[in-house]
Amino acid sequence: MVRETLTEDIRRATKVVLPEEQIPPARMPLTLQAAQKSPLLAIASRLGPKLVEQGVRVHTIGVDRVTSSFYYIAEGGGEDTVRSEGDLVAAVGAMLGERADNAAIERVLDGLVDRLLRALSKDRVTELTLELAASLPRAAADGSGMADVDLDAFEKELGQLLANSEKHNAYAREIADKLLDTNERRVELPLFAEARKVSQGPFDLLVGERNVSLPTYERWVMSSPLQEPAGKPAVAKSANGTPSPGTVDQAAAEKAAAEKAAAEKAAAEKAAAEKAAAEKAAAEKAAAEKAAAEKAAADRKAAEEKAAAERAAAQKAAAERAAAQKAAAEKAAAEKAAAEKKAAEERAAAEKKAAEEKAAAEKKAAEEKAAAEEKAAAEEKAAAEEKAAAERKAAEEKAAAEEKAAAEQKAAAEKKAAEEKAAAEKKAAEEKAASAKKADEKKKPAKEEASDTTKTKKPARTDSKAPAAMAKAEPKQGGSMTWVVLLIAAVVGGAVYFLFLK
Repeated sequence: MVRETLTEDIRRATKVVLPEEQIPPARMPLTLQAAQKSPLLAIASRLGPKLVEQGVRVHTIGVDRVTSSFYYIAEGGGEDTVRSEGDLVAAVGAMLGERADNAAIERVLDGLVDRLLRALSKDRVTELTLELAASLPRAAADGSGMADVDLDAFEKELGQLLANSEKHNAYAREIADKLLDTNERRVELPLFAEARKVSQGPFDLLVGERNVSLPTYERWVMSSPLQEPAGKPAVAKSANGTPSPGTVDQAAAEKAAAEKAAAEKAAAEKAAAEKAAAEKAAAEKAAAEKAAAEKAAADRKAAEEKAAAERAAAQKAAAERAAAQKAAAEKAAAEKAAAEKKAAEERAAAEKKAAEEKAAAEKKAAEEKAAAEEKAAAEEKAAAEEKAAAERKAAEEKAAAEEKAAAEQKAAAEKKAAEEKAAAEKKAAEEKAASAKKADEKKKPAKEEASDTTKTKKPARTDSKAPAAMAKAEPKQGGSMTWVVLLIAAVVGGAVYFLFLK
């Protein structure tokens, strides 16, 4: 796993012990520094599933250079699982096709493991960082971090490397600066004469069942092995003018080299006389080579067995992680199903209660509505009856008023007709009286001439006065008729009114 993904919260949750916490600092200071600066952490197999559950990306890697087998598994970290396993030689041969020969396969295999690790891990894992993490204790929570780790040998080897390279520190810094600052593909360097930038083009490689796209891969390759610089360093002196301790040691070394050269020359001159010893040495050398070959074969077999064991352990760890993940998934599914069942039951109970409350509310609302409608109907009926009674009363009053008005109008008409008739009769009487008067005036001279005649005609005068008396009596008769008519009209109107009320 990548060191920076291990947070303090995850450390407390998993109770993990880091590699540097398992190294004695006083006895192994160089190993401690290497562990503190390593970007990757090797982890115990039992810790892997716990880290995956905490969201950490765990990389399981196995490489066997003898059998050319390779496998890579990445899990967790919120990303998809990546799995690639296969024979690299067979994969490269299939990729090259007809161009496949030993030389071509070797060229492609050069640096292939590093390229695969970078591509599959998205540049989180490289071959060098992986080898460093594998040489250090594993991060663990069960005390198994130091298993199969030889820290004494690692400390000794690291000390020798630092001691041998200390005299080349200045040159190494110069080499690094030149390679970082240049855009050229060839650079002259101290110690190695020249460096060339070698590029390997991109291609797709089918490893097992997974197709891996490998981008362009560039490296600096030195043109020759390390060579000591031609010029001798200047003799360093101390402040009092005497050679420094380093200079004295160098002079002693040069003296020893000269003595050694002289001894070797003497031995060469004496070689002719010591032929038997040389043959014996050759026999011993052949035996030593045979023993070395047998040892190499044994080492190779041991390496194969170790690689097989590591691969089996990695597969077992992957199987355990898969089983743990499956169990966790099944547990999560069961918990989820139980939670969903409980939620469904609660939801059903809530829905039932809500339905009952809704039905009760609807029933109550319906009853209230029915009561309100009944009340409204009763009120409406009462209002209709009151309205009908009012309308009937108003109609009756209106009919009575109309009858009264008609009777009054009729009475007024009859009164007017009677008055007009009385006036007409009066006028006729007046005209008749005037006519009679006028006739009397015409008859007056004759009356005067014959007074005797007038006297004999008194009954006729009585007759002439009769029409006037009748005229005076007629008005009285007309007024009686008017009251009779009014009385009849009143009787008729009352009868009609009573009939209307019924």
